[in-house]
Amino acid sequence: MALVPIVNFESRNNWYFEGRYNYEEMNTFSLYVGRSFSKTDKLSYSIIPMLGGVVGNFKGGSAGVNAVVEYQRLFFSTQSQYTRSFHERSTDFFFTWSELAYQPWQWVYFGLSTQQTYLPKIRSLVSEPGVVLGFSVDRWSFPLYYFNSTNNKYFVLGINFSSGPFKRNR
Repeated sequence: MALVPIVNFESRNNWYFEGRYNYEEMNTFSLYVGRSFSKTDKLSYSIIPMLGGVVGNFKGGSAGVNAVVEYQRLFFSTQSQYTRSFHERSTDFFFTWSELAYQPWQWVYFGLSTQQTYLPKIRSLVSEPGVVLGFSVDRWSFPLYYFNSTNNKYFVLGINFSSGPFKRNR
């Protein structure tokens, strides 16, 4: 079991900051900065390109994007990043976590999720399909993921608080 805290903040003029621990590697801290581009309407979206640095067991730089698209009760979200090691090129990776879900009521949502990690040096792709069931209360959400990879079956529990334009943080 691992604790992976992620804290993000978006300023009034759309600057975005995100700090992570144990995300890219255990005992590793990363800090990202980016700018948010969003629109809230019948079809709402938020796109945040980011650049970051990684220190700890893994040392390197990273570029990524977080994106959410919502239409009525359906949403798609994705987080993608390419992370490059300063010391060991064989540990460079591309990672993406995506989900497509439906929210029949304001307090619950469910759908499909996937994680994919590509290691370019050894041309290896690890794909982990999964499902998500989430509960929302005001600005809090509690997603529970079940992933089924080739070698592993595991759960991920999230505890999220959102203060940005999309009040339901997933």
